[in-house]
Amino acid sequence: MDRRELEQLGSYIDRTCEGLTRRQLLKVGAVSFLGLGLTEFLALKAGADTPQKPKSRGATRDVSVILLWMAGGPSHVDTFDPKPDAPETIRGPFEAIKTVVPGMLLSEHLPRLAKVADRFSILRSVTHGDGAHERAQHYMQTGYLPIPTMEFPSYGAVLARERGMANSLPAYVTLLGRDGEGYGPGFLGGSYSPFFAGNPNDGDYRVPDLPMPEGVNRRRLDRRRALLQTLDTLARSNDAVKSMDTFFNNAYNLVTSTDSQKAFEIGQEPAPVRDLYGRNPFGQSCLLARRLVEAGVRFVTITQGGWDTHENNFPALQNGLLPTIDQGMSALIGDLAQRGMLDTTLVIWMGEFGRTPEINKNRNPGRDHWPNAMSVVMAGGGTRGGMVIGETDERAMGPKERPIHVEDLAATIYHALGIDPEKEYITPTGRPVRLSNDGKVIRELF
Repeated sequence: MDRRELEQLGSYIDRTCEGLTRRQLLKVGAVSFLGLGLTEFLALKAGADTPQKPKSRGATRDVSVILLWMAGGPSHVDTFDPKPDAPETIRGPFEAIKTVVPGMLLSEHLPRLAKVADRFSILRSVTHGDGAHERAQHYMQTGYLPIPTMEFPSYGAVLARERGMANSLPAYVTLLGRDGEGYGPGFLGGSYSPFFAGNPNDGDYRVPDLPMPEGVNRRRLDRRRALLQTLDTLARSNDAVKSMDTFFNNAYNLVTSTDSQKAFEIGQEPAPVRDLYGRNPFGQSCLLARRLVEAGVRFVTITQGGWDTHENNFPALQNGLLPTIDQGMSALIGDLAQRGMLDTTLVIWMGEFGRTPEINKNRNPGRDHWPNAMSVVMAGGGTRGGMVIGETDERAMGPKERPIHVEDLAATIYHALGIDPEKEYITPTGRPVRLSNDGKVIRELF
């Protein structure tokens, strides 16, 4: 596969078999807000409530997160849970290879990750019961199954609320894709939506909405800010206006801060470093994620689509997806470790579900949706590396031992971040909601 084909593969974000029409979540590009009329701005901000004080407090631990989100649902058998002794109709054409961790096997198309396996752990028995893309995406990124009456906040939105901005940078950033479900702020409100930073592999990469638009200079921007502050003073009794200050000031600080904008300048990285990560959208997004976390961003989600492989599963994985993930993810883990950042950066690799162990009988064979078993990979953030936790049965159909539920995964993520999984938020309707829905921390990881 040549570079042009890799580019096309990387830009195929979260387009799944269901052909879902997804709601576009609130966009928080900084200048987008600065350019809105006052009426529009206040109407937009009215949907973002002021955070409520939680009822409990966890130990503070300053850990950032890089979520490698595999949209569409990656096959566990063809990635981190190979079954070399299973029938060919299950194991497929890929061989299993050894890693630096005795007894841990990976797909033959993940050789670079095999060399750093001592730095990550595999949760092989993650299981849930929802095989619909949209619902499973929400479930895996929030810890809650969706319900009609409430939208739950994503891990990124919660961390943004708990830790806030640093160095004038957005607390929560997404790269490559922003469709799908589950990555938004939910009932926390628009202030905790992710900042969309685009595709850093574009030849002339510029962050959407970050530079000041044509015709708007610093002096004009300052006049707008003064006007809004004056109107705010005149309308202190209006809750929507009162809650506007932080929202606007964050946007203003990002647009006017040269130091903050430098974090997005991936072109400042040496060519060999960029080559190490891979000159493709996913690889360069991993590199930019490292730069952003290093500069103070709390949570970065990188969406790599194309995993909904009902057909052509094996060519798609072998010729594009697996080599791309292998190079970018291994470079990210190694680079974080070398810079002394791995202990304070939690790297998570996952999608919404696994895929059927039994290869389907399509003309171009593939694997279908399979929420009964899936693999999740975690590295850094205070977690132990070189472990395999849980096991699927010999046909990879479901957990053989140590089933791990989505609620357990949520509790574990919050625990790694130093956030009490039992902490409660109060929704705008007055309902208390715990961050983890009775999940149990995966203690083997710590």
